[in-house]
Amino acid sequence: MWRGWCLLRPGLLLYGGTIGTNQVHAHHAVHLIVADEPFTLADAWGRSLTTRLAVVPHDTPHTLTTGAHGAILAQLEPSSAPGRFLLARSGAGAGARTWGPPFADRSRGGRSAPFTFARPADGHAGACAALAVVEDWAGHDRDARPVIHPAVERAVAVIPTLLARGPVRLGAVAAEVHLSPSRLAHLFSAQVGIPLRPYVRWQRLQHAIRLVADGHTLTAAAHSAGFTDGPHFSRVFRHNFGSAPSTLAAAIDWVP
Repeated sequence: MWRGWCLLRPGLLLYGGTIGTNQVHAHHAVHLIVADEPFTLADAWGRSLTTRLAVVPHDTPHTLTTGAHGAILAQLEPSSAPGRFLLARSGAGAGARTWGPPFADRSRGGRSAPFTFARPADGHAGACAALAVVEDWAGHDRDARPVIHPAVERAVAVIPTLLARGPVRLGAVAAEVHLSPSRLAHLFSAQVGIPLRPYVRWQRLQHAIRLVADGHTLTAAAHSAGFTDGPHFSRVFRHNFGSAPSTLAAAIDWVP
């Protein structure tokens, strides 16, 4: 699936290098892909789009049927200001034909703005160049923050702490933020864009990826992140990324 480097930040997974084909998958992240050569994406119905820039909304089934070299791939938290800005700017929907922003090939000042980035290099130089592209498209340089209920903010903040202790239950999170479970469940789904249980699963997966980036084995990372066993972790990973977790460990150089 991947061969290159990867950078992890809160609410952002950023990759630069070669992207390959994968299985149909969906994840709780807004997906921005930019490449210096065409790649092909398909949706759950087999409809495809060949482009050099695509935005895929969160929780939307998709697959890469043709890869590309010199690619930048960013996954953004959809409830964040950059994630919301990117979705609003692109107008992307459930089908593949909506994933190519209509303004992607327009020029600014006589230059083709979306594709004037250098081929992603190894390490920090590549990460800096890629971050500049993501900032341009996803509005990372904007100070606007989405309005979110204080209890939901507290829930998002406390989940990592609860996750480190073991299984995370709705009732436990609700008690931490002083809301009834039903009220928190409604607010969380409405404002975060995903029910609490799959959100916790997504956070466990992100925690496992961070552990792999820190040098832990896949087995140790899966256990520490709360997955029952290796096959469970592999199933969740494949569902979210379309390939086996071993590809992540074998083909990625992690940028601190």
